[in-house]
Amino acid sequence: MLQSFINILFPPVCLSCNKRIKHKTDSLCNDCNEKLKDFLDNSICDICGAPKNGNVCHVCKTSLFSFDNARSVFMINNVIRNLIHNYKYRDLPKIGKFLSAYAIEYIKKNKIFRDVDIILPVPLHKVKKRIRGFNQSEIVAKKISRYFGWELATDLIIRKKFTETQTKLSKKQREKNVGNAFKFNPKYKIENKNIMIFDDVFTTGSTVNSISNVLKRHNAKKIYVFTIARAG
Repeated sequence: MLQSFINILFPPVCLSCNKRIKHKTDSLCNDCNEKLKDFLDNSICDICGAPKNGNVCHVCKTSLFSFDNARSVFMINNVIRNLIHNYKYRDLPKIGKFLSAYAIEYIKKNKIFRDVDIILPVPLHKVKKRIRGFNQSEIVAKKISRYFGWELATDLIIRKKFTETQTKLSKKQREKNVGNAFKFNPKYKIENKNIMIFDDVFTTGSTVNSISNVLKRHNAKKIYVFTIARAG
């Protein structure tokens, strides 16, 4: 009775579109669930994970990414965009659990990350983290690390530069925005370690590539990039 009364006062809603849903145990409405399609690995670039025809996309043929491979769980669409936005700015922990479950399932099914030693969530500047109250990538990365037994290194890379949001910036502007934004924490020894950089969305790869450059300079063996969504 009490739960029914609570559901009347606070009816369960879709985590993406906020439409009412029938069951509290559901995370998405039927419409959003239909649109949340897994990323298909059989037609993506071997290096950056972008959709393509052939083994390597035209971007990787002309760009010098410092990471070895990048993969994403989903291609970006309105459903996943809303989920990530609501997670970052409305602090809804249920979304974190929902996205973590998909991330873990993806890693289990795709053996590309089988030799990871350390998982590194993309760091927020301390000012931005204080304003938001949490680092959304860090929370999901922690769940992944616990499941697979990987070392979680939240302060391996420190964001020393407060950067403006990348949302509306071009590729060149993004690269400039994150240039020299990160520094290595000398308390870590990463020589011959395989490191996964984890973030919410891969757009141009500027942020993760900047971090990869720092890690490579300190003799990391392999660098993987794993994100919840892939844009473009």
